This record gives sequence, structure tokens and C-alpha cells, in this order.
Amino acid sequence: MSTQAIPALERLGSFALEMAARLKNEHWSLPSACPGWSVHDVFIHLTSTLREVVEPESLPSPVSGDLEATNDKHVEHFRAQSPQQTVMDYKALLPLALPALRHMQTPAARDLLVDFDNAGKYPAHLIADSLVFDHYCHLRHDLIEPRGPLEIPQIAPLREFLEPSIKWLMAGLPQMSPSTLASQLAEPVRLFLSGEGGSSWILRRSADGAVSAEHTDKHETAAATIISDADAFILWATGRVGLPEAANLLAIRGNRELGRRVQQHIHVY
Repeated sequence: MSTQAIPALERLGSFALEMAARLKNEHWSLPSACPGWSVHDVFIHLTSTLREVVEPESLPSPVSGDLEATNDKHVEHFRAQSPQQTVMDYKALLPLALPALRHMQTPAARDLLVDFDNAGKYPAHLIADSLVFDHYCHLRHDLIEPRGPLEIPQIAPLREFLEPSIKWLMAGLPQMSPSTLASQLAEPVRLFLSGEGGSSWILRRSADGAVSAEHTDKHETAAATIISDADAFILWATGRVGLPEAANLLAIRGNRELGRRVQQHIHVY
């Protein structure tokens, strides 16, 4: 269940609106740290994620087989809007999305599968976690300094934001990562995420070649352990930092070559 994500999204939504109120006209066109998107584009994207929950018919048809291309298409569709109109839409949609997401936590809806195209299929209750991740990652890492262009107070990497984000990313890791990840998992590898929102996971390949990411509180045997702060994991696992910088954000114990290869084939979004 993902009830923790709903108050987290509500708080992040309030932060997004407070951020928007601070911005001057010239800020909206600044390039964000998300390649190809301006500050305004990021707000259009976040608004589009709420549209998907509340009024999906208002969005253009998706790009088959490519979730990220679909996101770009949504941004392009609304790019002619003024930033003020985008913010008005976001403000109107957020209080409608929250009860819809609460409904997705109920026994009648929580296990219904939602198709995220090439990103995989997920039970409906995880949609709230996906939105927390999307908001947290874009606001913290793409808009605000040091990576983003905006000189405003940073969002703290709090447990309430990181736990839902990590829950979503680890559910997605086996489905989102390239197929080459399976070939690297010759032996089980532990992913130990420290700090706020931290957790421990075992990555392994089954006999049929499928990758799994299993949460564990036990000290299970693994050939290698990848150690990373949970917030830093978001940076390197989404590809927001390249390999040299990623190497400075983590440590590998045990079979370091195995751990390095596995880490380089992880990709989530």
C-alpha cells in the first residue's frame, strides 16, 4: 500500500505552487537540468502527470512503446500556454488528483494493473508513489540549484519524500532497466541505500533470466554490495549524473567488478 505517498504529494504540490509564485517572467524560460526542458516545460510535465490521473482525455495520444517520448509530446502540446495558465491548471488539478489516488489504495482498485508502456505494468496503488518521485526529482534535482537554475530554498531529502520515491523506483528497476542488466547478474548483488528513506534490496536473476529486486531486512549473502545514499541513488540511477560522477556517489564492497557492472546497467525513471 502507498498511503504515505498521498500526503507527501500534497506537500510537494504546495511546494511547487509556492515555487511558482516566486518566479519572475524571465525564470520560466531558463533551461532546467532536464535536457531539452525549460523551467516552464517541467511545470507543464508535472501538470500533465496530474491530467493523467484526473482527465487523461485532455492529453494527446501517447507515443507507442516510448514513455519518455510521450512525456515530451505532452510538454510540446501545452508549450504555447503561458506559465500563469500552466500554474492555474496545476492548482486546479492537484485537489482532484489526491482523492483519485486515495481511491487507488482501496481493495477494489489497488491491485489493478496500469500500463506504463515500455516502463512496465504496475498495481494502481503505486501511481501515487510514481508522482511523488516525479515531483521530488524534478523539483529538487532539475529546477533548484546546484543542478537547476533557480536560486530558491532547496527541498530537503526527507523520509516522507524518499520512501515513496524509492518504492516506485525499485518496483520499476527490473522492468525499466535495459535487458543487459540480467546478463550482468551472474550472482546476487545487494543494493544498500542509506540515509533518509534508506532500505536494502537484493538484485538477482532467476533461472528464466528475469531480474528481481527484493526488499530485505536480513543480512542475506550477496557477491557484491552497492552502497549509496538514497537521494544520490536517484541521481545516478536515473542517469542525471554520468559514470565518473556516479562513482563518487557510491561505494562497492565484495566483488567490485561485478558490483560496478550491475550498477552501470541500472536505469530507472
